[in-house]
Amino acid sequence: LSLLNANLFNSASQHFVGLENFIQLFAHDTVFPIAVLNTLEFTIASVVLAFLLGLVLALVLNEKIPLRNFFRGAALIPWVIPGVIVALLTLYMFNGQVGVVNYTLKSIGLIRKFIPWFANEHAAMWALIAVNVWNQTPFYMLMLLAGLQARPEELIEAAKIDGAATFGRFWHVTLPHLREIIMIITALMVIWNFNSFDLIWTATQGGPVDATMTLSVYTYRQAFLSFRMGYATAISVIWLLGLLVFSIFYVRVMEGSRRD
Repeated sequence: LSLLNANLFNSASQHFVGLENFIQLFAHDTVFPIAVLNTLEFTIASVVLAFLLGLVLALVLNEKIPLRNFFRGAALIPWVIPGVIVALLTLYMFNGQVGVVNYTLKSIGLIRKFIPWFANEHAAMWALIAVNVWNQTPFYMLMLLAGLQARPEELIEAAKIDGAATFGRFWHVTLPHLREIIMIITALMVIWNFNSFDLIWTATQGGPVDATMTLSVYTYRQAFLSFRMGYATAISVIWLLGLLVFSIFYVRVMEGSRRD
């Protein structure tokens, strides 16, 4: 399909064009590189921040603290909310006039006036990233907590006897034990965030001025708003190849570090 000039409303007129869609994509399309960069920014920031927060939560909730089971259950709430509901809540919370985010930030003195989050091309992406991190952190927390629960306590006790401090036990015992889980969940979440659509489309539809235009949104626009199915499929092919290259490279790097 990516080698055809295919139109959604006129399938009878489609014809073979070879690599024309790909040539136009790389040589003439000014939005495609923006979508690639936005997708990378959204994915990298979301994965890194959500992973770090999830790791902190997992370490805290693995300790014997009061109401531990309650907090474990409560921490999962953002993850179980449907994506479209999260997006609609985002529109309300980041509203430039009555949003609770602006009100809170102004109340504690971090901003002087309300920010029009989704009308500001510099703030819109970071608002989406903040919501996405909030939504996905419980997944990391749950997976890492499961890994911590399976950690042999004998290793921790041996490290304590050898005089290892808290950070030393974490760095030399806990992290190596979690390496395979970290490899799996980060790879899955990179793919997941590359494919993220419902939050971005519902909140901004790629705006303002393409500031939140990602590959998923751009592909949807080309396929179902411009009806250029062949061109949209060409974007999807490049998208797929990029994820395949990342997956192969990432797995090999992680397996190499594990052997070392």
